[in-house]
Amino acid sequence: MKEEYLKSVQTMDDIIKTSYACIGGEPGEARDWEFYRFLFHPDGKLISYENDANGNLRPQFLSPDEYISRIGHWMETKRTSGFYEREIGRVEERYGNIAHCISTCESFHSLEDMEAGKSYVKNVHSIQLAYYKERWWILSMYWQRATPEFPIPEKYLQYSK
Repeated sequence: MKEEYLKSVQTMDDIIKTSYACIGGEPGEARDWEFYRFLFHPDGKLISYENDANGNLRPQFLSPDEYISRIGHWMETKRTSGFYEREIGRVEERYGNIAHCISTCESFHSLEDMEAGKSYVKNVHSIQLAYYKERWWILSMYWQRATPEFPIPEKYLQYSK
């Protein structure tokens, strides 16, 4: 286990920001997928809401390894633009060693777009976390893209704890 990995899972803020930064990069640029796996509990899940063949929204469940083999491989080999995300709001709730965060992020095609604030999509993530073994773990990360049908509530565009 790398020492820098442990530094990134000591606070909820660190692990959430790291989860966004970890997958960012230019097309063809390798990501540190070992680091990404380290953020998740061994039974962790990623769940995205996507349209099925009929255009109906449905949840898609992936393990971190499935995410890496499907989406990660595509980001590194097929994507024609970069991919970067940053958080723009969070609502946290914590009781003891369990936490739930609603984290809103925006996505960019390049670092230049990010610096200029030119996002192409926004997502709302529901992130469940557990603290044990002297660190935070992501148990699940569940997200849905913002659309005109599902606009982002103002409270999710602010930071509150």
